[in-house]
Amino acid sequence: MTDERKEGGLALFDMDGTLLPWDTQYVFSCFVVQRHPWRRLLLLFYLACLPLFFLGIWDETRMKRAFLCYLWRLPPETVLQYGREFAKLADAWVYPELRERLQRHRDSGDTCIMVSASPSFYAQPLGMLLGFDAVLGTDVALDGRMPLMPELPLGNNKGKVKVERLRNMGVLPESGIREGAIAYSDSVADVPMLLACGRQVLVNPSRKLKENARLDGAECLYPPMPWKNSLGKNGKLLYLSSG
Repeated sequence: MTDERKEGGLALFDMDGTLLPWDTQYVFSCFVVQRHPWRRLLLLFYLACLPLFFLGIWDETRMKRAFLCYLWRLPPETVLQYGREFAKLADAWVYPELRERLQRHRDSGDTCIMVSASPSFYAQPLGMLLGFDAVLGTDVALDGRMPLMPELPLGNNKGKVKVERLRNMGVLPESGIREGAIAYSDSVADVPMLLACGRQVLVNPSRKLKENARLDGAECLYPPMPWKNSLGKNGKLLYLSSG
């Protein structure tokens, strides 16, 4: 997608939990497994790797690579096709309030960028459907049939990495904050991105995020979640992941 600069402000949107309620990385894995049921067995590899993470031997980036094991041996064109199909489903899950906010920023001439830790192969097409000027997701190497642990050429697009990439694009200053920018997120991991902008909007924030002293004065949005309890959430996830 284009990253051409426009006159006006800057609006940054996290995706999972911010634009839409779901952990799309989990839902996408179910989306693929529904089409290839035997791939459930591949997730045993991920489970076997968890002790390495809890012992501090592997970091989050390596664990994300391990989680992508369900794509093993799929050709790149299939991964991209599944990404486009999934994006069409995910478009319907966007909170109406956040869709309206995005449209208002677009109408005002703001540069709108979706910044997500989720894989680019479905974050990019979803961003195109929503009308973002650019999308930064976690890039996954698609150089041939997928290995058991795909490479992430630019690392895991999370936390400080988001800010570094936005600075490399030239939309955030090398240091300090951009006063004319606004960032939307639900996640403590996005505190660096939130603090790099003059305004912050917290979407269904956890207590830990809401009570962060550095975010004092941030606006809070509470779009209704499509579940009433954990049982309802799990049922919705099962339905959504079935396609």
